[in-house]
Amino acid sequence: MSDFVKQILSLFPGPVNTARHIRRSRLDVIFPFYHAVSKTTLPHMVNLYPIRSPQEFKSDLDYMLKYFEPVSMSDYLSGSARLNKDKPPMILSFDDGLVQCYEELMPILESRSVPATFFLNNAFIDNKDLFYRFKVSLLIEQMENISLAAKEKAAEILHCSIHGIKNRLISVSYVEREITDQVADLWNYSFENYTRMNPVYLSSMQIIKMIGNGYEFGSHGIDHPLFSLLTKETALDHIRSSVDNLEHRFNLDYKYFAFPFTDSGVHDETINILFEKGVIDAGFGTAGLKDDKWPNYYQRMPMEMIGANAKKTLRGELNRRRLRMLLGRNVTNR
Repeated sequence: MSDFVKQILSLFPGPVNTARHIRRSRLDVIFPFYHAVSKTTLPHMVNLYPIRSPQEFKSDLDYMLKYFEPVSMSDYLSGSARLNKDKPPMILSFDDGLVQCYEELMPILESRSVPATFFLNNAFIDNKDLFYRFKVSLLIEQMENISLAAKEKAAEILHCSIHGIKNRLISVSYVEREITDQVADLWNYSFENYTRMNPVYLSSMQIIKMIGNGYEFGSHGIDHPLFSLLTKETALDHIRSSVDNLEHRFNLDYKYFAFPFTDSGVHDETINILFEKGVIDAGFGTAGLKDDKWPNYYQRMPMEMIGANAKKTLRGELNRRRLRMLLGRNVTNR
């Protein structure tokens, strides 16, 4: 469903009593997720999606805690969590393993005793590489400083007009991600210098410290691919390698995997095999408050819609869920 439709549905209030609205939605668990929380502008993300400030995130969190009980992923999945009959459990997560998780998020979570799971891209830990979409944002930020001649050369390899460079960069897909490095070379711009001066991702040491503080980690793919573009065999090998690497690297006794971007277009057979072969203990999509077909497979709720705080986002998701339930369409169809 498009962000426009989500915005429209979020305008409908639903019942005045939010707790009643949740009960009527037959919602027994919620999986909200974010990417970054930062008090400063992040050039590698500013052109991609909204970034919550610490104060905005605190407000979101305090609102959700009124209606949901924060629970760790492992406690929920094992059935050992002490559940509150008046509040469905909330399993909070964050994608991409950004350094702000350690520097800005962890103190907020600890101040409210909220557990969380962080989904990592193996190739980006310790700032060894950079997500191609982050490269796109950085290139867009550089455009004002680039000469006309350099823009013309970039337009040639991007197969667009000079005026269309920004939109073309935004549309770059995973399978053509190397083109971002080609443009950077033309513009004499170094992504390595950027990450050296401005660390983007968590370091291995920070991850180990967070694990020591009780936080959990899962896989988000080796380098954040769009899995619908991969063959079944490639997707399975990618997920297995990613999950196994994190399990051994950080001595994890669980195997969680969250599809980057979306699980739309991923065949059910692929997910079946992930469970049958024991590749994962739990898996996650990003379709909001939808139900799914496997006991340990869940859809998470994106929390970074433009112009929407947690209250507005939740209201829209609850309205969508109840509408889909009326139509008998609330089970994810990939």
